[in-house]
Amino acid sequence: MAAEPKVWDVAIVGSGFAGALIANELGKSRKNVIILEAGAGVAPNIDAYMRRFYSASAKVPESPYTPEIFDPIDGGLSDPNKVNAGRPTVLSLNPKGRFGDWTDPKQAYLIQKGPRPFASTFDRIAGGTSHWLGTCLRFVPNDFKMKSRYGQFVDWPIEYKDLISSYADAEAELGVSANVDEQKYCGIDFPPGYTYPMPKIPNSTTDQHVDASLNRDPLKNEETAFLGMGDPVTKIPVRGVPAARNSEPYRNRRACAGNTNCIPICPIQAKYDPTITLNDAMNTPGIVKLRERTVACDIVVGENGLISEIKYIRYKTETGQRTEAGSVKARAYVIAASDRDPATAADVDKQRPHRAGRGQHKRHGRAKPDGSSLLCRLGHVSGADLSLSRPVDHIGHRRSVRWAVSSRARRVPCRHRQRRLEFRGRRRPQCDDARLRQWSQ
Repeated sequence: MAAEPKVWDVAIVGSGFAGALIANELGKSRKNVIILEAGAGVAPNIDAYMRRFYSASAKVPESPYTPEIFDPIDGGLSDPNKVNAGRPTVLSLNPKGRFGDWTDPKQAYLIQKGPRPFASTFDRIAGGTSHWLGTCLRFVPNDFKMKSRYGQFVDWPIEYKDLISSYADAEAELGVSANVDEQKYCGIDFPPGYTYPMPKIPNSTTDQHVDASLNRDPLKNEETAFLGMGDPVTKIPVRGVPAARNSEPYRNRRACAGNTNCIPICPIQAKYDPTITLNDAMNTPGIVKLRERTVACDIVVGENGLISEIKYIRYKTETGQRTEAGSVKARAYVIAASDRDPATAADVDKQRPHRAGRGQHKRHGRAKPDGSSLLCRLGHVSGADLSLSRPVDHIGHRRSVRWAVSSRARRVPCRHRQRRLEFRGRRRPQCDDARLRQWSQ
């Protein structure tokens, strides 16, 4: 095996959609890439996941995956403070004073303050996004013009037409099943002759019944005027949703057999998950190394305002002591962690003296910033010394790439979602071009 470089071409935090796809592209270009993954590595098969899922008393989205949801001793929810790389679970979103109290720090991973909990969770394992449904909708052209068109958010510096070829690349990598004619709506168009990698998943019996009921007779204008569409609406089509599920065998994976539990896990792996691309990445001509159970705990920013290194802590088990502490240096850095558990939370404890001390490394990312409103940032790594088979900011899945920053980066803001939440008095983090993203006081 080739020796590890002292300075990597690219260091990536997180091995989900963004991390896996970017690592694979870089590996194809013979780059040396290190991926820091807080959770367990890529399993040789899904047998352990399936056993855990089948035996789970509560088959919630997180049930097949590690870390364990329940404490093996008392049977209650695992204490997030005792887990090296914890994650939230839907079981910890229950009302105050009950099992799974979302305000109890011994049951709930996210530290939040507000009238209701943020009802979304994520996994911390290699491959990241595992309990997703597989939905792969493209943005419509007006999504890129939110400010000028609707007076909300910001306009993108690019348009839908700039991403057409990149959408095709992503759909080929994920293996998307859909019908082009059905997906031509709201200005979405396709190159001549384009087809999705696989035919659409057939409409369910319910879909067919709804379609027949809605469109049995032409709709009248007075029946649809409330839609505010301008032109009279005479038909409401029921469209299939593009899905990263195989409608036929694809890349040595079976066709969907209708097992009905895409969330949390497909028992025959007909649905795409990023471990597929991770395995490809680690077999590319470049050096792509995945360090599992490695928590990025600090992003070191030099005097020039650019990242100089990322410090990490490693573990062998979910609850054991740390086994290693170190750092990685690279010519470019990609923060591809979940927006609800960003590695840039590494500076949080420095700004929270009341949390310093034993176990502080386990709390990184737990105090959720207004995550649904985070501004995504993609870094286009340029320069002849780090050329790619395609630009970094032109690959990835529509909602999974978070932000990448390098010493030679052109930053591109992405559309962000809006949801107002408050977390222990913290205000929404603001963008800071010099230092990635800082927490505002």
